[in-house]
Amino acid sequence: MTGDTALLDRVGRDADRVVLCRCGGFGRVTHMAVNAPGEPERYVRSTFSCTWQRPGPHEPLLAPRGV
Repeated sequence: MTGDTALLDRVGRDADRVVLCRCGGFGRVTHMAVNAPGEPERYVRSTFSCTWQRPGPHEPLLAPRGV
């Protein structure tokens, strides 16, 4: 991934699942839960897989946080 360690709640996680890829295609971001038992649910981006067979870098195009 891109090293982005922004914490996401459940709504942010769901909105962040399918994103554009730098190759021009799109892909799916998977998330990992990082909350301790009894804490509110929080997630970070774990992996990204592009579904298009195209040359180029396969990295997610993510909007800046806070937008």
